[in-house]
Amino acid sequence: MAVRIRLAKFGRRHHPIYRIVVMDAKSPREGAYIDILGTYDPKRKVLLDIKPEKIKVWLEKGVEVAHRAKAIFEMAGILNEIVPEGCELKKVGDYWVPKKKTTKEVHS
Repeated sequence: MAVRIRLAKFGRRHHPIYRIVVMDAKSPREGAYIDILGTYDPKRKVLLDIKPEKIKVWLEKGVEVAHRAKAIFEMAGILNEIVPEGCELKKVGDYWVPKKKTTKEVHS
């Protein structure tokens, strides 16, 4: 079972709000989620709520990160603090996956 950090839409008509959630890869956008990691308002382009410690725990477990979720983390300036030490996010297919740095990358 592939697990991903991605966005789940909720809110009202003409004013969407997205939850940053951990979901099974086969779940629909508004489907059941495993954990809520934060809330994002795309109209105001602000994070209403974010839990970096929860995100870090899930990344240590090896979940995939959707492109849009990664962009939100970068915009908020928390991407460097949530990626586990000795790892980096590498693009695999359409998603970003935490991979351990090789010895060359660690020492340079």
